[in-house]
Amino acid sequence: MHQLKKNMDKNLVKKLSKVKIVISDVDGILTDGTIVVSKNQEFKTFHVEDALGTSLLRLAEIPISFISARNSDATSTRLNELKVEYYIQGTINKVSALDKILDKYHLKYDDVLYIGDGFVDIPVMEKVLVSVSVPNAHPEVKDASDIVTNKSGGEGVLVEVAQNLLKAKGIYDKVFEKMRREIYNA
Repeated sequence: MHQLKKNMDKNLVKKLSKVKIVISDVDGILTDGTIVVSKNQEFKTFHVEDALGTSLLRLAEIPISFISARNSDATSTRLNELKVEYYIQGTINKVSALDKILDKYHLKYDDVLYIGDGFVDIPVMEKVLVSVSVPNAHPEVKDASDIVTNKSGGEGVLVEVAQNLLKAKGIYDKVFEKMRREIYNA
């Protein structure tokens, strides 16, 4: 298990440099896993910084997709705000969902960086090129991961992963400058 850090080992950098798509779980990654349920509504809190993560990946032309075992209007709203083109909700069989995403993008398992925190994520993590979990994941999930982030779920995990992925690919500065010009007009 490796921590994402400034000086990643060469094998991990090599694997990250081959990533062509980022796919993630939602609950426990974009959120801290807490779900507030009232009679007819569900509420979740998402970290604002994850928008930076999706923007960086989009500017780098790296697709991002999500697989959630739960159906949630709150998740749909957030993923639409993040301009995520394709995501799948309401499936426990995440490998089947992974296959659908890969078919859509014409990619294979060896192109994927996957972020997960639960037992349901382990079968996907075992198939992909790079698997990432969070410090608050189940110990078995962390053991199945190539990387454990510094940030916990709901604390901006996606931006941490995106920044480190782009740095490993050697394109972070270029993408950041593109963001400054095209988004921030700076």
